Amino acid sequence: MANCFAEKLTGVSSWMRIYLSLQTALALVGATVPHFSQFYFTVEPHDLIVKKGSKSLLNCSAYHGETTPNIQWMKDGNYLNFENSDRSLLANGSLYFNQVQHSKTAHPTDKGTYQCTATVDGFGTIVSRKADLDIAYLSKHFIKEPEDLVVYLGDTAMFSCEIEGVPHPKVRWIKAGRALAKADNIYQYDDGILEIYPVRFADFGAYSCEAKNMERSRTSRVASLRQNPNTNIEEGVAPEFVMRPKDHRADYGTTVVLHCGANGRDVKEETPTIKWLKDGVTIALANTKSARIKKVGSGSLQITTLKESDGGVYTCRAVNQEDSIDADTMLTVLVPPRFVKRPANVFAHTNSDVKFECNIYGVPNPRITWLKNGDVLFPSDYFQIVDGKDLKILGLVNSDDGIYQCFGANDLGNVQASAQLVILQPGALHADAKNLPTAPINLRAVLVSTRFVTLSWQPPAGSIPSDIIAYSVFWQEKGSERERVTNTTTTEANIQHLKPHTEYEYRVIAYNRFGASRQEARITVTTDQEVHVPSPPVNLRAVAMTPTSIKVNWNPPVESKGRISHYVLIYYEVGSDSEKEVSVYTTEHVLKKLKKFREYSLRVVAHNQNGPGMSTEEFVSKTFSDEPSAAPQNFTLEVSSATRIIVRWEPPALDNRNGIITGYKIRYKRRGTKQGKTVTTDGNRNNYALTELRKGTEYQVRISALTVNGSGPATSWEHVTTYRDDLSENQVPPRPARLSVKPRANSIIVTWAPPPSDSKILVRGYVLGYGKNLPDVYRSTFDANTHDYTIQNLQPVSEYVISIRAFNKEGEGEVKYETVTTMEETKEPATPMMPPIGLKAIVLSPSTIVLTWADNTLGKSQKITDNRYYTVRYTPLPSHNRRPRQLNSTDLNAHVDGLKPNTQYEFSVKVIKGRRQSTWSMSVINTTQESAPGSEPRDLTPVAVEGNPLSVTLNWQPPQKPNGLITGYLIFYTTDSNQADRDWVLEGVVGDRLSTVISDLTPDTTYYFKVQARNRKGYGPMSETKIYKTPKMDRAAMTDSDEQGGLSMNIIIIIIAVAVGIIFCIVIIVVGVLLCKKRDAQRQDIRSYKSPNKPLKGMPKDVKPPDLWIHQPNHMEMGKMDKSQRSESNMSVATSTLRRSSRGSSDRLDEFPPGLDIMDKRRNSFVGESGYPSSGEERYQPAHQRSIVRPKPITIPVDAQPLQKEPVATVTALPNGHITQMIDPRDVGGHPMRPVYPRTQYNTQYTSTPRVNAGDIPQSSSSPISPESPTQYDQQANTFAESTSGVVSSEALKVSLGRTPNPLRSFALPGPPSPGATPPRHIVKPQPNLSPYKKPTPPITTGPIKSRSPLPLITSKAPDVTLKAGKSGKEDNGMEKSLSTEELTAEMANLEGLMKDLNAITQQEFEC
Repeated sequence: MANCFAEKLTGVSSWMRIYLSLQTALALVGATVPHFSQFYFTVEPHDLIVKKGSKSLLNCSAYHGETTPNIQWMKDGNYLNFENSDRSLLANGSLYFNQVQHSKTAHPTDKGTYQCTATVDGFGTIVSRKADLDIAYLSKHFIKEPEDLVVYLGDTAMFSCEIEGVPHPKVRWIKAGRALAKADNIYQYDDGILEIYPVRFADFGAYSCEAKNMERSRTSRVASLRQNPNTNIEEGVAPEFVMRPKDHRADYGTTVVLHCGANGRDVKEETPTIKWLKDGVTIALANTKSARIKKVGSGSLQITTLKESDGGVYTCRAVNQEDSIDADTMLTVLVPPRFVKRPANVFAHTNSDVKFECNIYGVPNPRITWLKNGDVLFPSDYFQIVDGKDLKILGLVNSDDGIYQCFGANDLGNVQASAQLVILQPGALHADAKNLPTAPINLRAVLVSTRFVTLSWQPPAGSIPSDIIAYSVFWQEKGSERERVTNTTTTEANIQHLKPHTEYEYRVIAYNRFGASRQEARITVTTDQEVHVPSPPVNLRAVAMTPTSIKVNWNPPVESKGRISHYVLIYYEVGSDSEKEVSVYTTEHVLKKLKKFREYSLRVVAHNQNGPGMSTEEFVSKTFSDEPSAAPQNFTLEVSSATRIIVRWEPPALDNRNGIITGYKIRYKRRGTKQGKTVTTDGNRNNYALTELRKGTEYQVRISALTVNGSGPATSWEHVTTYRDDLSENQVPPRPARLSVKPRANSIIVTWAPPPSDSKILVRGYVLGYGKNLPDVYRSTFDANTHDYTIQNLQPVSEYVISIRAFNKEGEGEVKYETVTTMEETKEPATPMMPPIGLKAIVLSPSTIVLTWADNTLGKSQKITDNRYYTVRYTPLPSHNRRPRQLNSTDLNAHVDGLKPNTQYEFSVKVIKGRRQSTWSMSVINTTQESAPGSEPRDLTPVAVEGNPLSVTLNWQPPQKPNGLITGYLIFYTTDSNQADRDWVLEGVVGDRLSTVISDLTPDTTYYFKVQARNRKGYGPMSETKIYKTPKMDRAAMTDSDEQGGLSMNIIIIIIAVAVGIIFCIVIIVVGVLLCKKRDAQRQDIRSYKSPNKPLKGMPKDVKPPDLWIHQPNHMEMGKMDKSQRSESNMSVATSTLRRSSRGSSDRLDEFPPGLDIMDKRRNSFVGESGYPSSGEERYQPAHQRSIVRPKPITIPVDAQPLQKEPVATVTALPNGHITQMIDPRDVGGHPMRPVYPRTQYNTQYTSTPRVNAGDIPQSSSSPISPESPTQYDQQANTFAESTSGVVSSEALKVSLGRTPNPLRSFALPGPPSPGATPPRHIVKPQPNLSPYKKPTPPITTGPIKSRSPLPLITSKAPDVTLKAGKSGKEDNGMEKSLSTEELTAEMANLEGLMKDLNAITQQEFEC
């Protein structure tokens, strides 16, 4: 059964197939399957009009399977209470009114809007459409009543009767107290108009109207229709309207009559002729009674079965030979709401987003609202109304399950439709945990903006990236119950539409074919703060006041975020290339000096103390039309016969039309006479033939343009004389006098002139021919009055040949040719926008780049509130004329996927809003990251090596998709193709070589080869396997080959390796012996020295030396050294390539050059010939032969001795634990080393070199410190013991500033201060690093030292904290214990003569 059901899934969408598959699986195991339930109204209430006190009934019924819904009623949004009421709820759900109550002054009243609700417990609620219950009434006063008329016989008489009532009253006309009898010249219309045409003598009398509906009837005043007593009808009277048409709003499918009537007699005593135009074009009216559009009465226009296309501007034109007049009316066809697309039922999981689509059409546009279980939904962060119609729910939770309804309403009614949302509960998927992936790693926020965050992560540790099939990214606002989710197959995600300055929690889960990871990566990110600028002003309105002014008003922003200083009104003429601004300090403004009948787009921006806020949406308003301000252009006259003149013209310039040209008024007369005639044409014509003229007579003609506002200025009079005789037709016409062409992109405007008039040959018409590169491919025939034509649907930038010839009964005349090339196609001009700025391209991965930019037109908030969008254009470089790719974005960023790795791309962006768009922004270039090769090496070919049959040369070509710089190739080969890849023999090829030789193969053996490329990011796929078989060889040939070849390569390598190992061991032994002898000699010298001071009692032998070290051999003279020689500018420290290790570090030392002592390898710098630490590449170069010594620690009492001569001191902070080696001039073979002046340097890992300042604390005048006090000694000894374990307090680093009476006193063992005395302190202040990218400078200790035997290795560690006076700090104990107290005492004895110098130089240096 499952297989049969699965076959029916063909053609179903992917998500539905998954769900149906789950349904099938659940059904087979007997589980409950989520499903949709039918729940709808079978009967809904409709509008009712009833009389007060009558009975009434509103019906309602709903269906929900076997359950009967509970029906309730609401009136004006409130549920009804049926207690003590004349209303009752029937068993079938209908609402019954026993007696309709209504009062204009008192309550209650039953008049109102009713809705019924149907509820099923545990399922949901639906609400019916709205039904209006109205009370019948008829107004006491007429809006329009009949008025007295005085007309001539044969004229038109029209009366109007209009009154307000519900339902709409019917009008009956009464003459002389009796109902008006029907007649063929009397027209009674349903809208209360009475028309009599033509007026006869019997029609004169008294008329009144009676209006009646179900409430009552009323009668109007009596109006009289009388004959004009002036029996002499004036001649030459221009038309005058009896009734002008008025604007109509009519329902779709009904009948409407546009009433129009005019009187006036011309010289021929003819009444005006009524013509109708729609949007400036004459309506072709049919004379049949069944016509849908026809003229009734004297000139009214009747349209039956109204369509939407019937809406527009209609013009009633009354014309006689004296003049013409126009009257316009607007017909709006109202369409009741109807569903174009109903919302559909939806299955969804929690955390996902759903969208209910609801498209309702109507005129005017329906207002759409959404309800959930009968409650109105208001837009919020998670319930969004998209495009004013669709409902989008973000981050679903279980409580969102229910019934959602879409309501649409306009003036003609309302409709509703419902849809069900079912939240699917996740099932328990049992999977082996060991097969599930772990959580993604290195989750981080790559980009954080005000409204979006870009996340990036790496696949789970230990997993193969190809095994991960997808990721789910969940995010929610902190403190919110709603969590949203998006899925991706890449290792990055761009989360859009966030709130500014809001904390969001993100988590990422990985999926493989076994399921989702049990763990998840988490991160919390706070979006950036948005600038506090005002929100958009609301309720922007613009109304035209005059043809040159528009009044604009608005309301203040909802969120001003400060005091509104002023508003900026930005406007432009639609189609122009620039905007104008005006500052406004109120909420309204009148724009003046605008162009007539032009559309203007307006928007308003509020400003506060932080700058401009968000702009309103653009509002388009149009100024009123006006009379044309200029006459038609290119006005010409042409005599076509003895009785006819052709008039030609072009419309006025666009800026002078001031509205839609509805027609042209041509006035002509014989020269010398005052009386003339007027002809009015349609607005879409540009020529007219004046006929029935006199032969050989001179005529004067002029023309003016018409709009609905009237006639514009006329041209000057033009003169022309008709022929004396009719033209001959005994031969073909000559060639036309002129042929002109005006090319466009897709059309050509062709104009021509008739043959010369002196030919006297009759022309009956013209033949126009044209073709692409050839003439007369297409031919069109025109009458003799037509002299222009527009050829449409042509190809841009193409050459066409145009021909024109005249013809008559004798045939076609000579041809005139013209060749023309159409123009390049251009888009419709629109107002340009400013291009985006600040475009940035941020590389996320080998295939993804995130683009961000700013839009100057959005202000500081950079929040999009209108329908603009952005188009991103990108192309790889070099482009090779490839067509750029494009993508659209509705936000100020774009996530560009599917890029090629290690490829340079060029990006640019533009903004588009309606018909307006900007130019492309400045481009930005960036290169995607490298990735593992995407394809295998190509054309792997094995070739036998000439002269060596047991070797083969492999040649190949690089991968087609290297995705980076190829760093090598791996050659796999085997004799068994069924082996796993890890069991094949592997050889590597370094670099970009494309061939290698495989030797020592076995004769007569089939080998399988394949090659794999690699780059810095990984390995690519393997190539196809190639087969190669070595040739056969007999045993004698193989033996000879071995003898000729000597020892094999493997044996030679083994011999060389053994020899090198033996030599290395001998060297090590010799060096060890020499070092041991030298160390014994130095120890002997130390033992021969007797310390003048015995060590104090209780002094442990393993006391850690203090932090300050001084090394000064007695034989060196430092008093004569220049201060300039101590310049720190000569000192260079390498920081970028040296390793820094912490306690217990196991850093390897084998990367240093051989021959250097182990102490050299652990220090930050080495001393060159100049005595200064070397820089750059010199730091690894071996120095001259010298003795490597380990100086001993000595504490320095800074101001213990008076200043006598220029001192030399070196202060090195203990935390680094690095000791700089120095070279004795006696040990460099006759090359004395320049002595190094000591400098005071404190270096930490996080700050630049600290400075030592002895003047930041007050100097103490306490008594000298006694060295015999055990208290201070014990404290110091304890401190040293602590430092041995790795931690030293800052108190242990302080240097005593008190004066000691004995210059030979050891600095390492300071005595306690005198009672009541506070020992001075010196402060070590770290100097902040000026560059955040500069690595910390390692410490350097310089100064001549005494040669002595090397000490054990000291492991260094960068300091964890910055040392500050008076604060505790932590430091690394990088030094081992001293060898003995005797060695320390011997070293101090050598410094006895230097105490005064050290005190002086220390004080001087610390005060610098």
